[in-house]
Amino acid sequence: MSVGEDAGSRCLCKRGVGLALGSGAARGLAHIGVLKVLEREGIEVKAISGASMGALVGGLYAAGMPLSEMERYALAVTRRSVLAWIDPIPPKQGFIMGKKIEELLRSFIGDVDFSELRIPLAVAAADILTGEEVILREGDVVDAIRASISIPVVFVPVQLGRRMLVDGGVVNPVPVDYIRMLDRSAVSVAVSVLPKLERKQVEKPGTVDIILNTLDIMQIRLFEARRGEAKVVIEPDVAFATGVEFWEARQIIARGEEAALDALPSIRKALGGLPW
Repeated sequence: MSVGEDAGSRCLCKRGVGLALGSGAARGLAHIGVLKVLEREGIEVKAISGASMGALVGGLYAAGMPLSEMERYALAVTRRSVLAWIDPIPPKQGFIMGKKIEELLRSFIGDVDFSELRIPLAVAAADILTGEEVILREGDVVDAIRASISIPVVFVPVQLGRRMLVDGGVVNPVPVDYIRMLDRSAVSVAVSVLPKLERKQVEKPGTVDIILNTLDIMQIRLFEARRGEAKVVIEPDVAFATGVEFWEARQIIARGEEAALDALPSIRKALGGLPW
């Protein structure tokens, strides 16, 4: 290793990146692939913000769950096991209570507080009663994740204090603006797994398809208005997956890795290191 390379490596490690991990349901498994590449390249993640599935992956990672374990669980998911996450209820506020998913998350990281995380984290949610964007940075991490993944109508909203919270993607699908409040020195990297706006090859979409497609349209518009706040934008090509196809984890994670590898020169340049 030359002197120049050594200096560049020190720069990458010292400054680090702040990751804004976006919403996208099953497509959000691509975030695992992005994190794998950053770890492998020795690029430190100094802050994480997340909405919906981005909050889930980011929260688990910030709490110290190894990527190998996260990936192993994701790859074990089948169509049948997805059904095991569902605790249906009579449709009043949503079709799924969400307790089983909450229990699963606690089995991974336990009852951890934001103050105990190894990486600073901010989670996006929306107050369905006031329409306000809510930034969750304190209290129980699993409660925050559970709120941020609560797709309206699909999941029952989460009551935190006086607020009734739903999916953060409703207000801020890729919360890149949170990174500066977490670590002003970090290079902000936005990871969007939102699809392109194009005609879907579905003749008669079901109820969940309609809900997710509607959210996609809204979230794409919201992110376009804020993408300029990121130094680097990573957009894995995961349009082949719908929001519920968690059993396609292997391919989704691989697409995340591919996109992160393509973005490495831009990330290194933004960090002030070598462009290769």
